[in-house]
Amino acid sequence: MKYKKINEATVQCIISEDDMTEYGLTLSDIFERSEKGEEFLRDIIERAHEEVGYQINNGNIAMQITPLKDKGLVVTFTDEGPAAFKEMLQHLKEVLQDVSAELSHQDEADRQAADKRAQEYEENYRIFVFASMRQVMQYVATIPSTYSVKSHLFKEGAGYYLVLEKNRLSYKTFNKISAAAIEFGNLIAASGERLLYLQEHGECLIQDRAVSKLRRIYLGGNNRK
Repeated sequence: MKYKKINEATVQCIISEDDMTEYGLTLSDIFERSEKGEEFLRDIIERAHEEVGYQINNGNIAMQITPLKDKGLVVTFTDEGPAAFKEMLQHLKEVLQDVSAELSHQDEADRQAADKRAQEYEENYRIFVFASMRQVMQYVATIPSTYSVKSHLFKEGAGYYLVLEKNRLSYKTFNKISAAAIEFGNLIAASGERLLYLQEHGECLIQDRAVSKLRRIYLGGNNRK
């Protein structure tokens, strides 16, 4: 919680979602003024003395509670009575603008981090979906045995998902073997979320070195014919 003393009689307290969780509170507890919510608000006022030296001059506390879009709150209170609300609301507007700017900055930082992670997956992972195991095996047979490809095979629904990792391959080689897969299956967007979904909901048929293992099976079977 962050306290700000507006004047000798008025204080604002910004309460984050983490603060609410720590106290085991929901917004409903506050706005419906449950016993737990009321106790929390009283605690905020009492802590204001320790945080910013706030002194209550009389018992008539006026309070303004405003929710934030990150599931937090701004609580503003004064013992100057209703006449002080104009100043309270002005400071509240300033706080909301500051918090909004901070959240927007955080949203942008989160977006940039997500974009960076997505780019890393696009550069270092390829996920292909095939309609049948035969198509998977036909594809892996086109990859030279001199290439050591870190790869995994999953089955999810009716599709077979082959995950290729760049690992120690050059980008030229990685892109080359990826391009060849388009003749047999479809490329889907590679992301950490998609890979995690396959790991949690799909059946892992081959944990590692799927390409070399399937190629050996396919070519071995054809050689016996």
